[in-house]
Amino acid sequence: MKEKTFQQTVGFSIKDTVALYWLYKTQQAECYSVEIHKTFQNDFPGRPVGYEYVARIAKQLEADGALKVRQEQKRLFYHATELGIERLRRYEKLYFQQFHEIVLVLDRFYYALTKNGEKPAAPNHPLPEEFRAYFSKLISVKDIVRYLALKLSQTRSSFYMAEVGQQLEDVFGWTPSNGYLYQIAREMEETDLLVGYWPDERRTVRKLKGTDAGTAFYDVIAKSLEERITTTRHYLRYMLAFFQNKSA
Repeated sequence: MKEKTFQQTVGFSIKDTVALYWLYKTQQAECYSVEIHKTFQNDFPGRPVGYEYVARIAKQLEADGALKVRQEQKRLFYHATELGIERLRRYEKLYFQQFHEIVLVLDRFYYALTKNGEKPAAPNHPLPEEFRAYFSKLISVKDIVRYLALKLSQTRSSFYMAEVGQQLEDVFGWTPSNGYLYQIAREMEETDLLVGYWPDERRTVRKLKGTDAGTAFYDVIAKSLEERITTTRHYLRYMLAFFQNKSA
């Protein structure tokens, strides 16, 4: 699976992130480009940027009025202006709570897939409605539903799709709409990942059970989901630490 870029993962381009980093680091003290370049590499490992790029972003922020500059010999020192600090606070207000709530859900999926670290606490509230669309951009909802449905198919002789939705809500704090759950169930039946049948003539609740193809596909979907959630969780945690003024 090809790894998605930082921008594709969290909606921030490298340019956005470097610009915010400049504002964050210079809100209380002056900094120069070499210093920012070095600390950015430490705080965001795996996101390499060149020194010239970091210096160019500072020039752009200066032109926008978000940074002010002081020259000492050949070195340029930058300090965030009131306009720059307001921009930083605006991003923090817009994204911090969203990232925080989504990371809570991702932590639970990460533990379920890897068993790494301490088991997260059970959810005491679902993912807020206003963050659901963004969550769906970060993680494949279809893969999550298929993963849990196939997992249930390996531990039960039969199950209902409603049980998948209930487990997603109770264990992870998030579930898609019922309509989408049943759409995925139909697709899984059509591709022989599950077998469905009506237990009686009323045809009110459809039962599902596993197949050999579904069992084989489970490992594939679990690995793909683990890679995606690990990467996304990693990036969002860096962004949270960044907004919290802590080292990632």
